Amino acid sequence: MARVETIFDGKLTLAECDVVVQFQNYGWQTMYKRYMSNVIKALDIHSDISRLYLLVQLNITTNNFEATLLKIQHENKLIISPDAVQLTKNLKDIIPDADPIYLDLAGEFYSNNDDKLDEFIDQITTNKRSYPKLKEYNEHVNHLAIVKNLRNGFTVQEFLKMCPDPVNYFKNIKLNAASTHYDESMSYLSDRYNLVSMAKLRTELLKNKYNLTNTVESLQADLAPVYLKTKRKSLSIRLMVNYKNTENIEFLKEIAYLDHKDEILNHIESVKTVHKIQVEQAKSIGKLNTCECCFDNELLTSEVFSCPAGHIFCAACIKKGTEVAVGGSKVDIKCFADCDEEFNLTMIKNIVDDKLYQRIMRLKQAQEIKAADIEGLETCAFCDYSVILSPDLKIINCLNPECKKETCRQCREESHFPYRCDQIEKAPEVEVRTMIENKMTEVLIRICYHCKRKFVKEDGCNKMTCSCGKKMCYICRKPVDSNYAHFYHQEVMENKCPLYTDENIVHTTAVEAAARLIINELKIKKPELLRNIDINKILPALKKSNNSPNIQESALDINKVVATVIGQNVEDINNLKDMRSLEPKVKKRRY
Repeated sequence: MARVETIFDGKLTLAECDVVVQFQNYGWQTMYKRYMSNVIKALDIHSDISRLYLLVQLNITTNNFEATLLKIQHENKLIISPDAVQLTKNLKDIIPDADPIYLDLAGEFYSNNDDKLDEFIDQITTNKRSYPKLKEYNEHVNHLAIVKNLRNGFTVQEFLKMCPDPVNYFKNIKLNAASTHYDESMSYLSDRYNLVSMAKLRTELLKNKYNLTNTVESLQADLAPVYLKTKRKSLSIRLMVNYKNTENIEFLKEIAYLDHKDEILNHIESVKTVHKIQVEQAKSIGKLNTCECCFDNELLTSEVFSCPAGHIFCAACIKKGTEVAVGGSKVDIKCFADCDEEFNLTMIKNIVDDKLYQRIMRLKQAQEIKAADIEGLETCAFCDYSVILSPDLKIINCLNPECKKETCRQCREESHFPYRCDQIEKAPEVEVRTMIENKMTEVLIRICYHCKRKFVKEDGCNKMTCSCGKKMCYICRKPVDSNYAHFYHQEVMENKCPLYTDENIVHTTAVEAAARLIINELKIKKPELLRNIDINKILPALKKSNNSPNIQESALDINKVVATVIGQNVEDINNLKDMRSLEPKVKKRRY
């Protein structure tokens, strides 16, 4: 066993890294979770370094990234061994959805211990031990890339893609509360205004309700500032969080805005001026265009797109329409003028972001594969990934990098190998929770009556068109015709469903009603099963109402709609007394 002084003498070997006391009993996994961000950043610089050695060094410096890099540069850096590299490759075949650095660590730690390796594989493959997932790792890498660009690779154009309207956004932002990044704000203000007292800075930040942008504007507008005699030393804030080390993207965006404000505002003004001149020139020769969806009539030719039949729309309307269509699992984005033409995919790619376009491509691929009616074709229960499997394979291994889940082919749940579906035992409380969550999922998900495809509506009207072409009502789930005879709009009508609904009604409120009906039934029949169930932790959060004039809503009998959605009598919904209100709570006046 390596002694503590061995770790600090700067002469660590790979064998000594393997037996560090803190690494035993999966301590290396706990340490990796704690130091994950700095591990990823260090490997971006030293890709071949031993992962266990890196964890040791981060532990020595108490996760100080700069100190760790300095220490590595002054030592004979240990690299990952060939045996560990090979074991890691094997582990990636066994656990394809695991964080790659986690597998690197496992490869190093178990490369010389077959017994422990077998135990590790058994723990992981039988779900007795959780492990960091590839999806989490990818999200973390993307997060750090954004952080790096905001700190070191700032460009106005890229910044405005992330924050199109920074002036209004940061002046009205309410994220800088004391509970979020008060210390980072004080650190930034202390560094920027090092001749202003800390007491003054705190007062201004509090006066501006922790809004950093408004605080900076207030300090700059002070006509009679009181300055310190000498600049404040940086050591005076050594106990505070240093804003230069934060990985909070929202805060870094605000810092980038404040540090590059003149450059950003000049660019925005320049773009507006050029656009105004171009509009006036186009207007003078009758070359302006009108969007046939939002009816904006001052659009340049470069700002509009058309379907093959020539119907013109602005980029914003096409993007919104595409999002709605994809939310309903449609892959053919049709013209909004009901001319039956489809928008060109190349045009769509130039308008929407990469994530949405990739979603369209996956849906299109899944549609084509399904239409081929291939024997043995199976689809992942959690995404659109499809694969042809032989009859003897029981597990579907999803290769979609955003999913990577393993699904039991029989019960369509996450893999429970080596146990059979009927061997999975659950505690009563877990069964109750699962029953509630399954019912809530059932309320959210619609299944096409023809092709059995599952989907959830995100926006738009309640007449849904499946990717197979069949149409159904999102409220009552019944098939509907191409026309809108099944729906009402301005006035509530018997035996018809509303054309438009607030998503809080068909999603959040209906889900809550379904869950509370189950809870109320169990309170009478089996109250002991509810001992460890907190219904409020299971319920989805209420969405803020969207007061945009473009959002349409039909007249509603809310309880009747909710009852139809969850398949219950309206009287049952009327009797629910403990539903959360969609309206904001009114504070009681103090006397």
